[in-house]
Amino acid sequence: MVSHRKFFNEEMETLPKQKLQALQLERLQAIVERAYTQNQFYRNLYDEAGVKPSDIRTLDDIRKLPFLEKKTVRAAYPLGTAMRSMGGEGGALQLHATSGTTGKSVPVFATKKDIQNWADLNARELWMVGLRPGDVLMNCYGYGLPTGGFGFHYGAMAMDVMSIPMGSDARQYERMFDFIRDFGVKAFCMTPSVGLYVGNKAAEQGLDFKDTQLKIGLFGAEPWPWETRQKIENLFGITAYDEFGMTEFLGPGMTCECEVRDGMHAWADSFLVECINPETGEPVEEGTDGELVWTWLTGDGSAMIRYRSRDLSRLWWEERCACGRTHPKIAAIKGRSDDAVSIRGLIVFPSQVEAALVQFPETASNFRIIVDRKNDLDTFALKVEVNDSSVLEDAERVTSLQGRMAAAVKSITGNTPKVELVPQDSLPRATGGESKTASARVEDRRPKK
Repeated sequence: MVSHRKFFNEEMETLPKQKLQALQLERLQAIVERAYTQNQFYRNLYDEAGVKPSDIRTLDDIRKLPFLEKKTVRAAYPLGTAMRSMGGEGGALQLHATSGTTGKSVPVFATKKDIQNWADLNARELWMVGLRPGDVLMNCYGYGLPTGGFGFHYGAMAMDVMSIPMGSDARQYERMFDFIRDFGVKAFCMTPSVGLYVGNKAAEQGLDFKDTQLKIGLFGAEPWPWETRQKIENLFGITAYDEFGMTEFLGPGMTCECEVRDGMHAWADSFLVECINPETGEPVEEGTDGELVWTWLTGDGSAMIRYRSRDLSRLWWEERCACGRTHPKIAAIKGRSDDAVSIRGLIVFPSQVEAALVQFPETASNFRIIVDRKNDLDTFALKVEVNDSSVLEDAERVTSLQGRMAAAVKSITGNTPKVELVPQDSLPRATGGESKTASARVEDRRPKK
């Protein structure tokens, strides 16, 4: 393998847009045909919608297919989306699943073909951000049913990069620091909240990684503001890249930023992504905010066709990016339609609150929005972890900081919270493959109608 080349899979990464779209149509028709003829769940779904595989003649015809909702897939648990038998030659050899924190897990079945394709997609991303054969990757995504760790692990193996399966437990930060120095780690991957937590711990100990080989950070899943990215880059002395994936599609390997860092390339040979108005389900204009809907064009063990992600972003397709790649782009995830919370008539996203709080050096990596209703009025409370417990011992400083944080949050959200400062590590955290949701950062106590 020639390490100085620019692309891991040059032919596919630079395929002209017209040819990519022709390939997408071919693969869309094939997966719809397979799903209809081999899977009772999809046959029932499409018969009820009055659509047949033969109706898919153009890419726009995908709109004839009904959306897949998470609740619909959960209702078909356990084998609703399976396209292969479990085990055996050509069968599913690996099972992953969402955490099931809000209901039944959504399982995804991966065959040997899926795993090989998954490795290729992840290798493309690792190569794209600067890793090369002989480098070392510290993989701080979780290894388990949610797919976080496995994607980049397989990708690293495919391009002859050594992977350290550190896992997602941020309490191992001492070992992380040792391994970064002792094994010449060039890049790590983790969620932004873990990155901020570990970075703050390094700063507390006065550690500086600028004299190490660590140069690259891959951060995925959570909506995170530019201010958080800059803070993490400064703490570690790295270049940070956004990456996005969903367990329902085998996680990492769906999209990633190139060196231009103007949106994440979505691999069009494997996924067809739409952007819709989350209220109407109709497509929005290119480059306009909306909800992402994904179709897995190359899924072999599972079929996921028009799956509503609830992730809010933008979608656009340049003929060719300055990096040379031709695949469409999505913007950083702004939030989730099911994480947005209406407070006093205004929509508030956890990412907005984070953007306000990260301006304060006292802020640790976690906070919690608590919404309630008293005397028919919404209440908005905010618990914020501080990275230095001595702050809590100074009443005057606490009062001042609470007031300034409340004002900063109001300037972005339009709502003034009642701020409470709490010790670091005292609030619940999202974990594993579900960490791209902000559910652990929002507690809505209002009575359900």
